[in-house]
Amino acid sequence: MKVIFIQNVPNLGNFGEIKEVADGYARNFLIPKKYVLPYNEKNFKYVGQIKKNLEIKYTREQDYINEIKHKLEKSSITVLVNVGKNNKIYGSVTKEDIAEAIEQQVGYKISKHNIKLEHPIKEIGVFSVDVILSSKMFPEISTVVHTKIWVVGKEKENE
Repeated sequence: MKVIFIQNVPNLGNFGEIKEVADGYARNFLIPKKYVLPYNEKNFKYVGQIKKNLEIKYTREQDYINEIKHKLEKSSITVLVNVGKNNKIYGSVTKEDIAEAIEQQVGYKISKHNIKLEHPIKEIGVFSVDVILSSKMFPEISTVVHTKIWVVGKEKENE
């Protein structure tokens, strides 16, 4: 039976490919699992339209990630922390703090899991942090942005 793949199937075929497979394999496994459609002109046009829509979405995702990348590269992220005597930080600056600062100052929500810290930040200063920007829809679109984080202290008021 001639089929057209609507999903990538390892060791068998990729999206949009047309292949000849055993009739029983197609009817009993591939079609019920929605991996393929029987090949005909209507299904071929349908898959072509899906492919065109995916290409448009892919381009939009790429543009969106590049937009975030450029904004992060141009921005200076400041994290305000409480300090005591001798500018000693209470606790440390976490991935959550950095993600929150990026959202507030740049306007993009970044998951804390996409922020890479070599070690916790426990002092005031300027630090380089890697932010991994990736697409949920297209995992192959990803980029690493090296961002400068300014950790600035404010005196904690004595209670």
